[in-house]
Amino acid sequence: MDGIAAWLARISWPLVTRLMAALGVGYVTYEGADTAVTTVLNAAKGAFIGIGSEVVNLLAMAGFFEAMAITSGGIVSGLAWMTLKHFALQTTGSTGGA
Repeated sequence: MDGIAAWLARISWPLVTRLMAALGVGYVTYEGADTAVTTVLNAAKGAFIGIGSEVVNLLAMAGFFEAMAITSGGIVSGLAWMTLKHFALQTTGSTGGA
């Protein structure tokens, strides 16, 4: 019984370590990008303090702030997708076979 357990541990340990490393680096990358985008959005919104309320209301009615949120969400999700593909946790497309 000890031989089978040791064999299973030898087989599974490289997979477990690669998965944990990929998840750790991917999480740190995603959180860093999310924090950076959130900081930029807050700075952009803070820059509107000097503008008159009529202009800010006009921008809000035009959907400017929603466009900023959609764009930042696209950037963060694109970065998350690239991170997943980089660590081969997600593959897309054909495998090149006939």
